[in-house]
Amino acid sequence: MLVSKHSGLIEFTKKFRNYGKFDHEVEGLNYRMSEFTAALGVVQVDRMEEITAWKNEVAQKYLDLKYTQRLKLPDGMVSGLYKYIVFEPIEKSTGKVYDKLCHTIMKRSGSFPNAEWITQNHWCVPLYYNPTPSQY
Repeated sequence: MLVSKHSGLIEFTKKFRNYGKFDHEVEGLNYRMSEFTAALGVVQVDRMEEITAWKNEVAQKYLDLKYTQRLKLPDGMVSGLYKYIVFEPIEKSTGKVYDKLCHTIMKRSGSFPNAEWITQNHWCVPLYYNPTPSQY
């Protein structure tokens, strides 16, 4: 799902939406939402600011102190924290975000050592909206 006030960005991304169909313009990945998933997304967009603020507060208050080897964003950047990524093995990981590299999925060649390192060395800390703070 993409929301933007920039019409140029919207037009650019529309080129990717028909990948896998005969009339596609740009190669990409064929990830489409079901109607059910889209309906959940519509509801969650209304709560996005609340959820993002809560997750960032929990991350700053509890997780940032516990995990020093973590993904660090540039100053001023706010993440929705879909995943809280750390670079140390953890027992209760929620999996990996990047287990397959895009170029390998699309059967392209190339050497991307930093990306390859990330796939092998990142884990995701559970960060579910509104858990009891004692979890952290």
